Amino acid sequence: MYVKKNPLLYHILVLVVALVFLSCATPSSPSGGPSDQAGPEILETKPASGTTNFKGNKFEFQFSEFVNRSSIPNNITVEPDLGLEYKIKWKRKRLSIEFQDRLPDSTTVILTLGADITDTKQNKIGAPITLAVSTGDEIDQGRLTGRLRIADTGEGAEGAKVLLYRSPIDLSEKAIYQAQADTGGIFNFSYLREGNYQALYVDDRNRNKIWDQGSEAAQPFSRQIIELEKAGSDTLDVLYIVQQDSLAPKLQGVGLFSSKRMRLRFNENIELQDNATLTVLDSLGNTYSEAYPLYISQKDPFVLFAQSEKDLGENDKYSLSLEGITDEFGNTSITDGIAFEGSTQVDTTLQRVIEHRTGNGIFPSQRVEVMYAAPINDPMLIDSIVVVEGNVSFSDWPAIYTERNFLFIEPQEETWIEGVDYQFLIWNPATQRRQLLEPEIWDSPELGELALSITGEDSISTISFSLINENIDFKIDSSFTTSIILQNLAPINYQLIVFKDENGNNRWDSGSVIPFQAPEPYYLQRNINVRSGFTSEIFIEF
Repeated sequence: MYVKKNPLLYHILVLVVALVFLSCATPSSPSGGPSDQAGPEILETKPASGTTNFKGNKFEFQFSEFVNRSSIPNNITVEPDLGLEYKIKWKRKRLSIEFQDRLPDSTTVILTLGADITDTKQNKIGAPITLAVSTGDEIDQGRLTGRLRIADTGEGAEGAKVLLYRSPIDLSEKAIYQAQADTGGIFNFSYLREGNYQALYVDDRNRNKIWDQGSEAAQPFSRQIIELEKAGSDTLDVLYIVQQDSLAPKLQGVGLFSSKRMRLRFNENIELQDNATLTVLDSLGNTYSEAYPLYISQKDPFVLFAQSEKDLGENDKYSLSLEGITDEFGNTSITDGIAFEGSTQVDTTLQRVIEHRTGNGIFPSQRVEVMYAAPINDPMLIDSIVVVEGNVSFSDWPAIYTERNFLFIEPQEETWIEGVDYQFLIWNPATQRRQLLEPEIWDSPELGELALSITGEDSISTISFSLINENIDFKIDSSFTTSIILQNLAPINYQLIVFKDENGNNRWDSGSVIPFQAPEPYYLQRNINVRSGFTSEIFIEF
């Protein structure tokens, strides 16, 4: 049977289907053009922040672009905690937050959108957005600000949270206010009522605004109680927070490339300390052989290659005891009794240069160090070395020796000759060619000094410091009282960490919440440039 189509009805149905599809689609920005790396912004709020005598229950935020709506629910904070439920609604780029019940009278209500809100391309909003209104004639105007920095690097602790309690203070209860640090580590509390407060940095992992003392790290600020007057403002000292990780790196497996060469895989990136050693145990747990680390894989920093002193027999079972292998937080690795079998496979490792520690320069008496992939047994590695001293080439340089998988070249006398350029041609078996090393040698006139002075301090507390440059594996740990001059420093950049050792335990204490103990005064400066032949001065005020 032939059915005649109604053209008008057909086009109406197509239009309806298209509209339904578009209304269900996820909003997105147009494609094409330069990469968008800017986060969303708030163009308008209703009501405006600072409104008094507010009688409504609905708040609106107009974004500059489409927002990842799934990032919103966990990034809305209502302060003080009113215990009121609300609904979230969207109309394109406009967010509505509507409370189901009436807001309490004569109360300053603060809505905060957290810094982790993103657009559809995962660009973060960057800094928390605050909308505050009062249901009474006045709106609280108190302000409290501060900054959080990472203790190891001095970088702003972006995203870290500060909980604020108002008297009467009970740290086991939910905090009244919460602030989140922006990209520079700065946090702000606004629209606060007068009163006494206590602020804590808390690693609030479950986002409940409660310090779970058994599982969440917390640090106090230098002042336990902050007295805030009506419409007053205050600034807290910079708090350097310790990134805590108490989980030890775990050995997950051991593979053998030969009867002696081992590949150890851990569950996280590892580091080798100066005392790093390995002991191979037999099936009864007795020492079978000593072993030593070769190098950590540059591609996979959780992989360590190591060498046993004795052959590991096929079908025999072994385990390892480790020392001096840690993660970046200093947690010592554990093996969990991982067992493995020996092997009779012949070592086919391609001998090659892994790294040399001369790229940034060496001191007048410092040796040249070259790390190879395997223990050095081939005399050709030494016989092929050429040292060029100025215009003179030496194929029989006397001060060359090897240790395990390291090659060392030392000056003939106590130091390299001042004012003379050196070249080192070392053999790389992987390329079957000599590899040229041309390190800069910092002669004595090129070295600089750094003068450290404490200002504004009457205390005679010991001042401890560390001067660090990881590129040349350089570190000075020492102490002084009022000033010190550090001599014979390479003309490069350094990081300086200084703290007042008030209790004399030779380490920086970040403070205690219960019982209250303020953090010891701490100072960190990066990119300190030491200039050749000059004394650079650093004045430190805690």
